[in-house]
Amino acid sequence: MTINNFGELSLSELIDIGEFGCSCGKRHGAGVKKVLIEKGAIKELPSLIKECSGKKPFILSGKQSFSAAGKSVLSVVEAAGIAYTKYVYPYSPVVPEEHAVGAAVMHFDRDCDCVVAIGSGVINDIGKILAGTFKIPYIIVASAPSMDGFASATSSMEMDGLKVSLNSTFPWAVLGDTDILKSAPLPMLCAGVGDMLAKYISLAEWRIAHLIVGEYYCPLVAALVENALKKVVNAAEKLLEKDEAAIKSVMEGMVIGGVAMNYASLSRPASGMEHYFSHIWDMRALAFDNVRSDLHGIQCGIGTLLSLKAYMYLQNVRPSWQKAAAHAASFDLESWNRELEEFIGPGAKAMVLREAKEGKYKLAGHASRFERIIDSWDEIQEIISALPDYREIYQLMVSLHMPTDPHYLGYSNEDIRKCFSMTKDIRDKYIGSRLLWDLGELEEAKQKLL
Repeated sequence: MTINNFGELSLSELIDIGEFGCSCGKRHGAGVKKVLIEKGAIKELPSLIKECSGKKPFILSGKQSFSAAGKSVLSVVEAAGIAYTKYVYPYSPVVPEEHAVGAAVMHFDRDCDCVVAIGSGVINDIGKILAGTFKIPYIIVASAPSMDGFASATSSMEMDGLKVSLNSTFPWAVLGDTDILKSAPLPMLCAGVGDMLAKYISLAEWRIAHLIVGEYYCPLVAALVENALKKVVNAAEKLLEKDEAAIKSVMEGMVIGGVAMNYASLSRPASGMEHYFSHIWDMRALAFDNVRSDLHGIQCGIGTLLSLKAYMYLQNVRPSWQKAAAHAASFDLESWNRELEEFIGPGAKAMVLREAKEGKYKLAGHASRFERIIDSWDEIQEIISALPDYREIYQLMVSLHMPTDPHYLGYSNEDIRKCFSMTKDIRDKYIGSRLLWDLGELEEAKQKLL
């Protein structure tokens, strides 16, 4: 199977392939067994419950998602004579942290043998944790195509104030009824577009990390995501009309993003520096009462624009060992750690502890990386040159009435520059801000970011 042919497979074909060996050295498997994205798909829920050997589902939902799809779910389940227990969070929004997970666990009925979640990001993440904890099948009924975690086996949560990706479980089935999806508010539809636009950055950084730090990379998986991204971008503007085909394309892109993460056994195909802007904004909103955040995908769209600006800067950089070495030698880690804790809040403590183990600021590691940067500089520039033009993505987001910078969240220019510098500390992952730090260019780049 060629890369191009694989990238053009339909979602149903990807699921039907099952597990297979790849030239990258890994065996790939989609994880999810069934995906239904079509008009009236909700009618298939009873048969999906039975197919996964479920007899009594535990139905989990938030207030808003239950308003959007809860009556439809209960109607088809009751008509099929299926007993169930349900828990709908009595407050909104549901925050992805320990207390929300605890509430789901405490209300769980041990007589239930599968979990059916109704919702999107947070509810889906909690549903996967719940099903994984009790080792029972999981089905997600999507209320909006707003993020790419539907099919993945991880849950994005805030633990001890730090945004983390927890191992949870694959969904047995993903169900997207376009009648339900198109009733979602436009910002939630646009959030899906934002989460897909992020793939421009994540795929480029995956290739760059492969060159500089030798990280695993699979061109087959990358082609899969690139093809899904192209379809979503082509369909995006029709979301304003609540066009059913456009909504289906976005929802399929969201599921393919999760499948790609399952194939690669890591988040690289779907998230990079642009996601870490969003993580910082979420962590600060959790830590400080006067700070707010927005939908994950909306923030990822803004992060994509900021990341594109950073790569525009990198296109004009000429690597200098003298400049890079002087910058690395003068870096004050103790002072930097204090700045992290002051700006991000309690979640920064885990970041500081991670760095103590990772050691990305150690001079020997920096020198080794710089050598590989020089050896690969032409290839790195080719990767950067293949990124879309900033204005193209900006205009697309404007046409969808999406926010395009974090000022609307209340951030000053200096705050945004701090966020940019801190993206390199969120995960042990080589991204654009780390490349700029290695080159000794980060300080100059962040001043030109805005």
